[in-house]
Amino acid sequence: MYCDPIGTISTPFETTSEAPSQGFHTDAEGVVRVGDEYADGLSGFDAPAVVVVWWADRADRSVLTLDRDPSRGVFTSRSPARPNPVCITECEVLGVDTGELQVRGVDMADGSPVVDLKSSLRDRPR
Repeated sequence: MYCDPIGTISTPFETTSEAPSQGFHTDAEGVVRVGDEYADGLSGFDAPAVVVVWWADRADRSVLTLDRDPSRGVFTSRSPARPNPVCITECEVLGVDTGELQVRGVDMADGSPVVDLKSSLRDRPR
């Protein structure tokens, strides 16, 4: 199984240790930039929030238990340190430009690869 990143995200966090444990704990802003070949995928994007599926490329992939509680395994947490560091963060959408989403609530290190974007149903009328 293999997938190519569709882009990267720019955030104010240079390292994973600087990033918050969850995006909803911060008002930090970032920009998702998709590759030119994926820019049309943002056409008509009007959701108030987006689920950013990203790869924690700097995470320790050998970790199986939590540092703060070794009795808990990583699969009981949202830690990016895990065998396959696929992460999800729901962010508020601040704006959409050609090939870019401006977002709030980022928790990933600057330059992290973005694997997918999913329009969120949060705050949408039923």
